[in-house]
Amino acid sequence: MISSAKLEVQLLVDGCKKAGVTHVVISPGSRNAPLSIAFDEDAYFRVFVVPDERVAAFYALGMAQKLGKPVVITCTSGSAPLNYYPAVAEAFYQGIPLIVISADRPLEWVDQGDGQTIRQERVFDRMVLKSAQLNEIYSNSQRWHFERNLSEVLQSCNGSVKGPVHLNIPFSEPLYETTEQIEIIENWIELGDVETILSKKSKARLKGLWSASEKRLIIVGQHQKDADLQQVLEKLAMDGSAAVLVEHTSNMYSPYFVSAIDRTLNIIRESEIRNFYPDCIVTIGGAVVSKKIKAFLRQSQAPVIRFGMDFPFMDTYKHLCFSAVVPALEGLAHLAELTEEIPHKSRFGFNWKKMDQYGSDEHKRICSDQPWSDLRVMEFVMDVIPDQCNLHISNSSLIRYALLFDPVKTVNYWCNRGASGIDGSSSTAVGSAIASPDEFHLLVTGDLSFFYDSNAWWSKHLPGNLRIILVNNGGGDIFNIISGPKSTNQWKKIFVAEQELTAEFVSKLYGMEYFYAASLEDLDVHLDAFFGDSVNGKPKLLEINTMSQNNSAILETYFKSFTKRG
Repeated sequence: MISSAKLEVQLLVDGCKKAGVTHVVISPGSRNAPLSIAFDEDAYFRVFVVPDERVAAFYALGMAQKLGKPVVITCTSGSAPLNYYPAVAEAFYQGIPLIVISADRPLEWVDQGDGQTIRQERVFDRMVLKSAQLNEIYSNSQRWHFERNLSEVLQSCNGSVKGPVHLNIPFSEPLYETTEQIEIIENWIELGDVETILSKKSKARLKGLWSASEKRLIIVGQHQKDADLQQVLEKLAMDGSAAVLVEHTSNMYSPYFVSAIDRTLNIIRESEIRNFYPDCIVTIGGAVVSKKIKAFLRQSQAPVIRFGMDFPFMDTYKHLCFSAVVPALEGLAHLAELTEEIPHKSRFGFNWKKMDQYGSDEHKRICSDQPWSDLRVMEFVMDVIPDQCNLHISNSSLIRYALLFDPVKTVNYWCNRGASGIDGSSSTAVGSAIASPDEFHLLVTGDLSFFYDSNAWWSKHLPGNLRIILVNNGGGDIFNIISGPKSTNQWKKIFVAEQELTAEFVSKLYGMEYFYAASLEDLDVHLDAFFGDSVNGKPKLLEINTMSQNNSAILETYFKSFTKRG
């Protein structure tokens, strides 16, 4: 085996192995040539070449989400690493382990007019767990310093708190020399695992908060499937005093949970709303999509308990009074013990679930009466999702539509809700599908998200286990739904950004089989072929045109048609 002749690169590659990296996404360039050579020549790694750095970073994000371990991205110097920033921010707020390795010019050339030379050192510091400016090695002391920094940064991304890290490494020319004499790290500092548990003092505090509350509400943000956590949540929900609210992106399913929050809130009478205010809130997981539940819980002014390893002072509901940096399972298991020890006769949780059931019945009745629209399209899509599917949903209006429908227990739901941008939805789905080639993946995306991230398809690595449903309503329909934009002269021109493009020629450009639908009948005709095996090993794209419909008005009618209950 050969590698780069640069000792720094040999040590860095060995460090990535020790950190559990198997997947590397490279964007071509000259300054990162030593890294490209070393990773590609080492059969230990799966290497993917993606020219667009922003796309490459989201590919890696999707891979790391699915694999549950760090993925490396590396690029040349100058503006190239700045294109990583959207995905780095998403990884930071979702707690996804990314290792960003940016090649650099020697430091003495920064601000000296040299090509592709900018201030790269610590450029991601606000959005990474750790960063280091690595040094070129000319002595044993410099090697010790290099290996010490490498040990710290690489292991920081995948500890009890996960997230992105950044290594900036300067390379002097020559860049392309290779060698068969490869060295490994001599001074690797292993970071030991630490178990965190609640102290006696914390347990006493929790007992006081929990036992004083008869109306308890647990809300689960973005999370990956976790059978043990789901079992504890079910145990709490079956008590009757606790309502467990989840979203599809929580990936927690139970008939005892409230799983369509906006739909449920919509059915409660205004005069009865205070009956559904909790007097204690427990929050776990990442971001919650629903703006309505955030406003509702803030208005309740109930004290909030938070469990989780990251962002312990995240005060989404404005009344955080106790936060424990322990796994959510640890915290909830203790609350379950307290519930058995000090039972309550409150039916608060059962009342919430009753509203959820009423909402489900009303939802089915109302949807069947709606015309062709985004709402009917999402009803169709959510009904035909294959079992065991990985469903990726883009941001803005489509994720909100999806949350109006009952979740499917066997489906894994994914959405970039860390920073909630539209910029990498397609690329993330591609990366996830690449990382799990034996699983089926479906991306449901809007037109602005699709065209914004169209370089996701500019790749030799397009996976045949991915299908794309593009709901094309001719702009950013979220700005037709939310209040405010319609009152301005810029409503359609700037906020909605109306457009008339279709994806037919994008599909042809990248060799993807293309289907088109403008009615439910069209969808029925194309469905079998769309979900069938790929004939050329590439994704298939189904474009659904709803441009001619007043989608926001239909959604408004939907919400107004519910029979209120209380």
